[in-house]
Amino acid sequence: MMYTVKEAFYTLQGEGARAGRASVFCRFAGCNLWSGREQDRDTSVCRFCDTDFVGTNGQNGG
Repeated sequence: MMYTVKEAFYTLQGEGARAGRASVFCRFAGCNLWSGREQDRDTSVCRFCDTDFVGTNGQNGG
């Protein structure tokens, strides 16, 4: 099984029980709730998403 990485980055956890701890986040390209195309937003399961998950051009992208 293969996954496409959108970006990976080191930062401090900003919320929850681990707030303030050093963390590595890995964002994957694609989403099973919305295609990422504006013309599909009205019919998607997730209409409020603002994450740019299309492609691999993020910081440290795959």
